[in-house]
Amino acid sequence: MSELNVELSETERSFGLRQIPAGHARMLVIGRCLPQPIGEVWNALTDPARIGAYFAEPQGDFRRGGDYELPGFSRGTILRCDPPRLLTVSWMPAHGNGGELEIHLADENGATRVELLYASVRKRFAVMDPEVNEWAAGPGWEFFLDNLSAHLDGREVRPTDRDWQSMEGTDRELYEARNTEWVRVREEFEREHSPLPSPE
Repeated sequence: MSELNVELSETERSFGLRQIPAGHARMLVIGRCLPQPIGEVWNALTDPARIGAYFAEPQGDFRRGGDYELPGFSRGTILRCDPPRLLTVSWMPAHGNGGELEIHLADENGATRVELLYASVRKRFAVMDPEVNEWAAGPGWEFFLDNLSAHLDGREVRPTDRDWQSMEGTDRELYEARNTEWVRVREEFEREHSPLPSPE
């Protein structure tokens, strides 16, 4: 199996539907296992300085009901926080279409299963639009998990201050291969759940 196929196989991908405060939403689900214990993964996902080391350092009131901002990415409210297993935040990116990010952690014999759920009322948020520079949510959140994993392993993280069209080499190849997988998963889901609700 090629290195690219190995990287693609490390992630489980699926779609769902979810009701969020912004309305009826499509939801992508990303599953991955990390070798670190659950407490270490939770700390890396919730400590502002550690988040800044591999993504962007959040600012705000870090408690349930508090508002936060991830400069350059999003702002929102901390909706649920149940250490070390569940974190849910509203997610309002610059384009203004409301979403919700939820991360579940589960202990698996000393390792950690991460399940990232991202729901959005935006119609075409999951896969890339060739005419738009914005990160697509499917491959984009996978790169977030790549950086989380690299941070936990003590490896170099990828830069986050770029759009997908500026990617080159193996990073670009991986992004496009992941996007292809998300297109396939979305098409399968839509065949089973057509028609999907659309924002007005």
